[in-house]
Amino acid sequence: MTEPDDILVGGEFAEFRAAYAPVVHPAGTAAVRRTVRRRRRRTAVVTAAAVVLAVAIPVGANAALERRPDPSPAPAQTGTPSPSASTSPPAPTPSASPSTGGPASAAPDGRITRAQLLAARLDLPAWAPSAVCTAGPTRLAASYRKEGDVLLEKLAHGDVDGDGAVETVALLRCQIFQQGPSQVVALDRDTDGRIVVLGQVTRSAKTAPGWLLDTQVTDRGTVRVEMADRSPGGGWSLDWSQRQWRGYRWSGTRFTQVDGPTSFAPNPHLTDLTVSAGNVAWSAPDADGARTGTIAVTVRNLSAVPADLVELHLRMQVGTVADHGDWSACRDGAPPKGPIVCRFGPLGPGAERTFHFGLRNTNSASGTGIAEVSPVGTDADPLLDQDHENNEDRYTYR
Repeated sequence: MTEPDDILVGGEFAEFRAAYAPVVHPAGTAAVRRTVRRRRRRTAVVTAAAVVLAVAIPVGANAALERRPDPSPAPAQTGTPSPSASTSPPAPTPSASPSTGGPASAAPDGRITRAQLLAARLDLPAWAPSAVCTAGPTRLAASYRKEGDVLLEKLAHGDVDGDGAVETVALLRCQIFQQGPSQVVALDRDTDGRIVVLGQVTRSAKTAPGWLLDTQVTDRGTVRVEMADRSPGGGWSLDWSQRQWRGYRWSGTRFTQVDGPTSFAPNPHLTDLTVSAGNVAWSAPDADGARTGTIAVTVRNLSAVPADLVELHLRMQVGTVADHGDWSACRDGAPPKGPIVCRFGPLGPGAERTFHFGLRNTNSASGTGIAEVSPVGTDADPLLDQDHENNEDRYTYR
């Protein structure tokens, strides 16, 4: 650069300093200290944040691993919401022990469907004594086809043995025409998944209960069974039967009753009448050729239920009619000639009544007659005899 140029540039700088020097002030030592402190604080904050991140990332990862769901969840429990007096049914017989396992083995799932049961063969416990229905391996049927079919009537599910898994309860009936014995069994699966009978809950009996109608499992594992004192059929309507619910619990080896009545009261529609008759000795024929005689007949009520009206019928050879004696004690009164029938009553529980009936007959034959007795009810208040075997007696006439 030439000297004239140096002189020009120097002049320009001189003018610039003269214009701006009065308004520019140096920062000084205080400003420098403030700047240093601000930079130190920024460095400290950045360092602390880095430390926090370094600690938080591993901790968060461990927590996430701990919160991961258990790949083997515990089996679900389900339950169905949940009682008059002859003797209780025979104690149910155990069939198999429930599957148990430690913490590492879950209880088998015993929820069995209707289709699965119909496809299986079950080793059933004993029924009430029957010539048709037997214990042992049995295939269930969905509907009645032939005598002795074991019908699957009802199903219920719930944890009945307390193992934390659901079992199946089934109401079964061995069909014999309109009737047949019934039983309730609890079913489970073994460790191989096969269907097994855990135990018999209860069964019908020859006397009472004569019919099992329904079953449920409560949320506490109690098996409830609805039963009736008499089974339908043979002129008996189920509407006339007494019903009640009884509860049963698994003890570890068998089911025992824990709730409800243990017997049924006398059924008001059932009585038990019996009759006995003496022989008839005919007199010699009178001028008209007719013979007369007397028969003694005793009727007893063996039940705890009164019979308001009783019918007594004497069956003899043709031509025999009511003639004299106690026919006047009959409710309707016996005509001089007519059927040999007497209706009387009431006859209370444990009571008996003896009649001496006069008879007349123009037939000289000898033979055997029958005295029959039966209770008389109405459509609104039926009355039947529970034991027909003692409702008649034979006698001779000669």
